[in-house]
Amino acid sequence: MPLRLREEIQEMLHGKGEVIKAMPKFTEKSLVEDYILEKLIEKGWRFIPASELERESFSEPLLLNNLVRAIKKLNKDKGIGDEELKHVLNELKLKGSGNEGLKQILNYLKFGVPIKFEKERVVKYVRLFDFDEMDINEFIVSRQVIYHGREDIRTDIMLYINGIPLVEIECKNPASFSENWFDAYKQIKDYEKTVPELYKYVQIGIAAEQAAMYFPIVPWQEEIKANQWKEEEKDSIDSTIEMLSKNTLLDIIRNFMFFRVEMGNATKVIARYMQYRAARKIVDRVSANLKGEDGKNKGLIWHWQGSGKTLTMIFAAHKLYHLKSLENPSIFFIVDRIELEEQLYTEFNSLDIVKPEIIGSIHELRKVLKHDDGKGRRGIMITLIHKFRVEELSELQKELEELSHQKETILTRKNVVAFIDEGHRSQYGTMAGQMKKILNKAFFFSLTGTPISKRGKDTYLEFSYPPEEKYLDRYFITDSI
Repeated sequence: MPLRLREEIQEMLHGKGEVIKAMPKFTEKSLVEDYILEKLIEKGWRFIPASELERESFSEPLLLNNLVRAIKKLNKDKGIGDEELKHVLNELKLKGSGNEGLKQILNYLKFGVPIKFEKERVVKYVRLFDFDEMDINEFIVSRQVIYHGREDIRTDIMLYINGIPLVEIECKNPASFSENWFDAYKQIKDYEKTVPELYKYVQIGIAAEQAAMYFPIVPWQEEIKANQWKEEEKDSIDSTIEMLSKNTLLDIIRNFMFFRVEMGNATKVIARYMQYRAARKIVDRVSANLKGEDGKNKGLIWHWQGSGKTLTMIFAAHKLYHLKSLENPSIFFIVDRIELEEQLYTEFNSLDIVKPEIIGSIHELRKVLKHDDGKGRRGIMITLIHKFRVEELSELQKELEELSHQKETILTRKNVVAFIDEGHRSQYGTMAGQMKKILNKAFFFSLTGTPISKRGKDTYLEFSYPPEEKYLDRYFITDSI
């Protein structure tokens, strides 16, 4: 085992001496519910008893009056009328409860509902949420809400944003020897079949007792993987409450939850806590740099095996692609093996997300870099580091340098981001040097499971800001265990 790795393990196991806050010892199911409700209310969720929710009937999952008010408020600039409002509600209510219907509803939540405005004869996206100004939205939490379906169900805790039920929490008694969080998980899976209309909208299920597990709602799938959310110095329940804070929950729905098709089978993927944390730090670094708040323009993410580094990069790229301040960026994924290129492309294409382009040859790379009179092609692109050969690109670099005296080019653009996969292997030679000369003003983020520190080959010197910042984010072996 390398010396640096041994030192990191010793630091994690013995050196910090951090004390995790004691977990409250619940002895009844109702106490778990009470605690979660109390913490959600502290986070700004407004509690409304089930009997006082503005519902048309137990068969209607939406709080229609709340939803109508929110749509009008969020879309004042569009001049939305009664006819358009009716179309929005029909789009939501009449969508089927199969996987295609749920896929469309998730996209409505992210991007709005496309509606043709007859007066102007144009299609506009009617927003259901405001992702920038959190307090414009209405956040409601309720308890013991009854829904009619094939049978009646009574959910423990339901979270609504703008009248749309988005998160269900089912609780079990931690003191019981006969049930645990998995029973709460199975209960939600049973409910999905019992009241399919409700689970068109609910996106996240949470099963709680002494610990809490979260998972995406996928009604047609018998089993779905559940994970724990973790925040530093917080127990499982309190960490989950952080996940359900206003900003984080809406961010997850918009940028960290996607439909996925693997081997012809549809499912949903939702970020794990370390993926969300690292992707958020990447986006925050880019955003702070563009605003002039911080000069840092690179970062090293050390994530241990099994953390899902590929999805971390994809989540970050998706959010950056839609970041207003980046203004139509160029995002490059740089890999050092054909297998990684294929794996990344396959993962992108399995998700309901903007699709990347593979740069298949040096000739294609030249075309990408020279596109738009030297400004470079916009979008998401995947390429091998080996295509940045000095003998092939040095002339192009000189051309771009000449153009840069007169106007903006790929050399001078700041809205360029490069993700380096397995950055410890291939970032120290002439090809890496050529890449960094051409992507001169780009943001560089390296993701690796094994950073190295040798003379001439130092992952930290390439992508970190030692000694103050070795890692932009770290998910280490002890976290994995």
